[in-house]
Amino acid sequence: MNFVETIQNKEIVLIINKKIIDDKFCNKILNKIQNNKKVGLDMKKVQNICSKKFILCLLENKFKLFNLQSEVLAYLAIILKDGFLKSHISYEDFNKNKRELVKRHFVVI
Repeated sequence: MNFVETIQNKEIVLIINKKIIDDKFCNKILNKIQNNKKVGLDMKKVQNICSKKFILCLLENKFKLFNLQSEVLAYLAIILKDGFLKSHISYEDFNKNKRELVKRHFVVI
């Protein structure tokens, strides 16, 4: 299975068990989420993102990310202009809406 879904109160958490997120997988994620619930993706195992649709969903705040690997975090922060990537360090932070990583700026030298 590509992800495990858990539903608690007003939030859906999808634990991603794939190394690469592509458009096909992004469609599976979008089919599982509901618009009225808070959605979080546990990105602990994700190493690469090859999906324009996934990036557009991040820009539209359809879901939030947590447990990102540093390489994926840096990649997303670079391609998303002006620090629009909103992610959390852990599930607890996502659940309590604390310690959100926003407004990161990288300079390539």
